Formats: sequence, structure tokens, C-alpha cells
Amino acid sequence: MTGSRPKILVGIDGSEDGIRATRYAIGRAKRLDRDLWFVNAVDDGAVSGGWGVIYDPTVLKEAGQAAVKQASDLAIAKGIDSDRIRADVVIGNPTPVLTEFSKEAEILIVGRRASSGLERMFVGSTSTALVSSAYCPLVVISAASTPEPTGKFNTILVGMGGSGDTALRWACQEARSLGCRVNVVHVIPYQPTGVVSFLPATAAQEKQWEQRVLAGLDQLVDPVRRAFSDVDITVRSQRGVLADELIQESAKVDLLTLGVKTRPSMILGGPVRAILAHAACPVALINR
Repeated sequence: MTGSRPKILVGIDGSEDGIRATRYAIGRAKRLDRDLWFVNAVDDGAVSGGWGVIYDPTVLKEAGQAAVKQASDLAIAKGIDSDRIRADVVIGNPTPVLTEFSKEAEILIVGRRASSGLERMFVGSTSTALVSSAYCPLVVISAASTPEPTGKFNTILVGMGGSGDTALRWACQEARSLGCRVNVVHVIPYQPTGVVSFLPATAAQEKQWEQRVLAGLDQLVDPVRRAFSDVDITVRSQRGVLADELIQESAKVDLLTLGVKTRPSMILGGPVRAILAHAACPVALINR
């Protein structure tokens, strides 16, 4: 593995979601001719012991070595040359470790949840923290929601909001390499945001607001259409609650792409957190 070739960074923790992230990364590496970089971070908080119990770091490192070896063996079995694979076990909290390594990566892929019983009930703390801290695009995937290889819908969904066109351009680049289409959806809230009123909006006001939104959306998408004339891009708007609508749409696409706030913000909004927890497909989060 050389420093000059683009690298796909994969967070490995031995969980089912981590294995699913590995499989997704292998498919991308084969498609785009990329190197794979598997990293297991041994949490130094676990080494010191939260309740005064001291854990042997050697045992934890051995578990990490087993996890990255499993990932490497799987990649080799799928046809990746061993010299295109790097596997590291590092002492440190997974979020800062993967954040720092993401500076050298083209993309970072992680599982939705870690292997602990408590975190299986929620979105994993590492995946949510990396949304705002990673220096490269982040893909979060779940073995439960996406057990089979992606691609059967031949569609990438882009949830458009106030995030500019960065996520859309990334999605179009991805679609170009996959030969698939891009669906752009803008969810319009029932009450226009930023409007203070003690009375419900009239039908005429709602229509006027929707027309302004669509005009702004067309203005944003048109330059991207010209730049990616070989990609089929469809645009539509619909009323509803952002998270609810995109979660529902995620069951009919291969990848959901969202633009998120740039680093160094560590605040993850409720809609994005809900989408990460419940999306039925992998979610790509692109810093804008």
C-alpha cells in the first residue's frame, strides 16, 4: 500500500455492522481501484477502567488484531491484493483516531452501531461524532437495515436543504461511477420556516412559499446538471417532516446522501441523528 493511491478508511470493531462496513468498502475498492485501510481503535478509557478496574491492554489489542485480520482476510478472499491493504490497531478513543486518519482518506466507512449491547439500541457514539469531525465524506451502514449488497434500486437519493450543492455533486460523482440515477428531494415543512405568525398559513401563502423554494432548488441544481450531463438527475419537493420523509424514501434507494455542517462543529441535529438511526440504506454525510 502506497501513500499516493486513494485510500478507503474503514473503522473496524468486530461488530456485525463493522463487518458490513468492511464488505461495503471492499465493493467500493474493487469498483474504483482503491486501497483499503482497516483501523481498530482500542479505547484507552476501557484500558484505564471506568470504575477503577484496570484492563490488560494486551488483551484488547489482541482482539483488535483479530478484528482487522478478519477484515483483511475477507478483502483478500474477495480479490483484493494484500499489498493494497493496510491494517492498524491503535490505542485511543475511536472518534479522534478515525478523525485524524480521515485527513489521509478519500472516504471513511463505519458501521452504524458498535458491538456493545447498550449501543445496539441507539446510533453508535462513534458514528454520530464522526459526522461532524471527519475530514472526508463519511458513510454509515447497518447490517440489520442493509444485509444484502446495494445496487438493486440503481438510485442515489439526495436530501436537499440549506446545504448548498456539495452533497449533490458528490452524489453525482458516485452515480457516474455506478451508472445509476440521482433523485433529489427537498422536504418543505408544513409551516414555512422563519415565518412568525399566530395564524396558520393560507393555501395561497403555502403555494407561494413552495414556488419560491422550487425556484431556488432549480437554480441550485441546474449548474450540477450541466456538469454531470451523463447522470440522470430528477428533482422534486414534497411536504412533510424532514426525517420522516427521508427515512421512508431510504427504503427505495441504494444510498442516501446528506450535506452536514462543517467541522469543527460537534453538534448533530435531531433530523440527521434520526435518519442515521432508522434509514433503510447506507447514509453518506458530506461536509459542506
